[in-house]
Amino acid sequence: MEISSSESVYKIRVRDLRFGMYVSQLDRPWLETPYALQGILIRDVEDILELERYCTYVYVDFNKSEQHIVRKYQPAPQKQTVSDQPARTVPKVYLTPRLDTERTPFHGNQNYVDQSSVTEELTVASKVHGLALEVIKEIKTTIERSDTFEVRDARNAVYAMSESIVRNPDAMLLLAKLRSSGDVLYDCSINYSILLLAFGRHLCLPRAELSMLGLGGLLMDIGKLRIAPEIVQNRSLLKMEERNIMKNHVAYGEELIRQSENIPQAVYDIVAQHHEREDGSGYPRGLFANQLNTFARMAAIVDCYQELVQAQTDSATTSTLQIFNQLKALSQSGLNATLVEQFAHCIGVFPVGGLVELNTGEVAIVLTHCRSKRTLPLVMVILDAAKKPYVEPEKRDLRLLKPGPDGIPCTIARDLPIAAYGIDVKKYYL
Repeated sequence: MEISSSESVYKIRVRDLRFGMYVSQLDRPWLETPYALQGILIRDVEDILELERYCTYVYVDFNKSEQHIVRKYQPAPQKQTVSDQPARTVPKVYLTPRLDTERTPFHGNQNYVDQSSVTEELTVASKVHGLALEVIKEIKTTIERSDTFEVRDARNAVYAMSESIVRNPDAMLLLAKLRSSGDVLYDCSINYSILLLAFGRHLCLPRAELSMLGLGGLLMDIGKLRIAPEIVQNRSLLKMEERNIMKNHVAYGEELIRQSENIPQAVYDIVAQHHEREDGSGYPRGLFANQLNTFARMAAIVDCYQELVQAQTDSATTSTLQIFNQLKALSQSGLNATLVEQFAHCIGVFPVGGLVELNTGEVAIVLTHCRSKRTLPLVMVILDAAKKPYVEPEKRDLRLLKPGPDGIPCTIARDLPIAAYGIDVKKYYL
């Protein structure tokens, strides 16, 4: 593609665009896109997300961009020795992940709307979370005595979690992120259930299917109750022999489910197939995509996500965006790519309870999402630009904030690792 060698035009990745930049040319002909005019002024996140559907990079004309962009981002002119030198590349300044919001073949027809705020729901969700923990402990005790368990209490706990998530999923998702019993198996079981319930709500599945997803998540790793605790609780890298022992949890789980009564087939499929993969590389049966239950495909994504989150705990380097990038890489072979995209949109690249840095340099905690614009959540600003704590944290709804005196909107510049700057997010919530 030919492009003018003007000093004002620079090649930029779409995900690195900033509000106020003027796009003068695309990486493809304009006629191949729905844009009617050869020029776009970036005004909000939606403009960037829409462009990313068609382009990888674009060309920004700083002469036509807003003045705050010219002052802050235009590189200093460099002397050219070749008249047809291509446009230079601007260093990365912003990252906006693409989250596909279109309906897919996996979507149902049930529409959900938030019925309560995350603050209102958190008290109830906390009690429900405690109930689910007690149920998992009781199941463990029962299995140790008789190798079977009664599913009624588990159904009741899942129903209560489902109702909370239908009202507002952010409260339960927050607890899944921040609350810990100290037992890896208990915590993972509850988190699987919460994540699958939220995932099903996002996909507009009916409540009956949400219940099966939630129950499947709660019982997904039940077979690990037959494996030595020192292997299950080990958070470091397992040896080959230990990994092979751990894989037996699927067969153990299937056996326990078969021996117990009133457990739906879909729940059995989640237990049996959550380590199978689309390309046949999974275990224990090496099933391929068309042989997999949809709920099991969802469970496989949740399982991988939870494993990556556990590895992130107390890390000063790994961010949520990096986790989703790893999930996306896994979707190239083992995980369903469409469902991975939908899961990313469900959780949000800036998840509730996560830390973010604003374009002001301040640090904030994500409080709750606007479902239609997840890149502009309600946040609690806790550190100033110098990374010093505010005496009184300030709540800001990024979707409703007006631009500052310099004309720049307040937005999220990047997500941060959960342990960034020594922040303990729990003290602000729990």
